[in-house]
Amino acid sequence: MNRILALDVLRGITIAGMIVFNTCSGFHYAPLYHAPWIGLTLADMAFPLFMFIMGITTYLSLSKKGFEPSATALRKITTRTMGIILVCWAFDWTGHFLWSMFGNSSTDLPFGERLWKAVNCFEYLRLSGVLVRLALCYCFCALLAITVSHKRFPWIIVGILTTYYIILLSGNGFERSEDNILGIVDRGLLGLNHMCNDSGIDPEGVLSTLPGVAHTMIGFCIGHMMFSRSARNSEMTTLLLKLMLIGAALLLCGYIVSLVCPLSKKIWSPSFVMMMCGAGALLLGLLIYMLDMKHIGRKHMTLFCVLGANPLFLYLLSEAVIWPLELIKFQTSNGITDLWGIIFWHGLVPIFGTHLGDLIFALLNVGFCGLVGWVMYRKKIFIKL
Repeated sequence: MNRILALDVLRGITIAGMIVFNTCSGFHYAPLYHAPWIGLTLADMAFPLFMFIMGITTYLSLSKKGFEPSATALRKITTRTMGIILVCWAFDWTGHFLWSMFGNSSTDLPFGERLWKAVNCFEYLRLSGVLVRLALCYCFCALLAITVSHKRFPWIIVGILTTYYIILLSGNGFERSEDNILGIVDRGLLGLNHMCNDSGIDPEGVLSTLPGVAHTMIGFCIGHMMFSRSARNSEMTTLLLKLMLIGAALLLCGYIVSLVCPLSKKIWSPSFVMMMCGAGALLLGLLIYMLDMKHIGRKHMTLFCVLGANPLFLYLLSEAVIWPLELIKFQTSNGITDLWGIIFWHGLVPIFGTHLGDLIFALLNVGFCGLVGWVMYRKKIFIKL
């Protein structure tokens, strides 16, 4: 089977979701907020679905060279991993720089002092993050793919998730406190100034990257099942049925395991891994049936195809859009208000109210990124991170 449209559309859907969930004026509908600790909401699904797809595309990428453990393959994996990490750090540094230069707390300082403070903001640079987790999970999955028999992947996945569960059980891993082993490791290796601090725990921390690797490997196994040489000789209906059965089995197993291992994106619990990969397989199967088998709704998927073509660049663009909206200030009758507040409170809220206005604001961000992505798509500009 050749590369399918459904895969690109699903990747675009996850990017659209990540933009919507992250663009919040403080009045999101409940499902659009992340679960505070234990639990699962719609917002918790976008990032793990993207990681699931990354596992599939890792298989597709490495299969072109036959999974040979060559110097070229190692160089490509290392270069991509470090490239994504450096982009993440540079992006975070840029945000700190802009806030130090133009934020309210710095405008009274002399220009030279403000510039030095802005440039020298490494003390607060976050070392973890969404892109760092993506890079590390890709790296370990790709290295295993070219050095270990793929038949061993299921056993490695089970081993990683079981080991991680034991770590959680023995180290207060399900407690949202500074006694949590995840937080202890994060603070020890990263330092409080270099992590996202949620009760002393980083949601993209060190130990919780382990199940992220297993998560990506499950996607890789799905890629093997759908796109391997033997799969090309199979009927798409047979592959689709197999995909849906695996998805349902993962979803069911994840639910059963959640009875003793609570669902949590913040700690990337094993039950969360299974349920998200199960949901990813089912959603992919549904899209394959609609788009690739029945050709239903293909013309309505342009936005998602565009977002899926330059996913990480457009995700970063959606975050960067927020900077000028918060930094550009205006004097109003109610005091100083940023551009975001002008658009939201004076443009959207009077017409749509707070919650619907918040959603429309987020969708406007999706639309803007989609427009930029469409121009790039038409000009065949693909930024691969």
